[in-house]
Amino acid sequence: MPEKQPTAASRRGRPPSRPIATGLFAFEGNWEADLSDRASIATLLQTLQECVSIDFIRRDIGTEEELRHYIDRWLDDYDHYQIGYFGFHGTAGNLWLDDNRRVRLGDLEEMIDGRARGRVIHFSSCSVMRAAPDRIAEFRKRTGARAVTGYRKDVDNIEAFSFELLLIQSFSAYRQVSGPDNYLWERASGLYEHLGFEFRR
Repeated sequence: MPEKQPTAASRRGRPPSRPIATGLFAFEGNWEADLSDRASIATLLQTLQECVSIDFIRRDIGTEEELRHYIDRWLDDYDHYQIGYFGFHGTAGNLWLDDNRRVRLGDLEEMIDGRARGRVIHFSSCSVMRAAPDRIAEFRKRTGARAVTGYRKDVDNIEAFSFELLLIQSFSAYRQVSGPDNYLWERASGLYEHLGFEFRR
């Protein structure tokens, strides 16, 4: 199980440091051109809320302007929501709003503008982390994120769903950012490798 041991601070009477994350702000694109398709990350988020008691906000994103607007709301108004969860179709270094419009890592950097300090950015998107390692490191540095996670490969929805239940619950259980990475490697190394999961901190 994730760490539950009291810290030295708590033994001395000071409250322990808080978990890495107690809330999640999800940005979700259109998964299919047919808007009647019901594919959504909503089931994952509701499961997490019921099983792990992690709060979430989810917003549908159809345009770059909507993405910028809700990133501003997340970073300026919702300190409690430490995970930024980006659910879009992806390719190396890109999030796709639809078949023709993409948001590059550089565009996302500019929207975040160094305001993600203490937060985690998770790309629940195929292959975004296949960008060059130096590019991901630069993204993390310029956004100020505590960690950036995602996949190097195209992923199966059911497998990613299962893995992300473990990933996000571990963010709510650990205080040190290395904890979730170690936990996932120990408990789900097969999926970790199969999905091409990357944990950059």
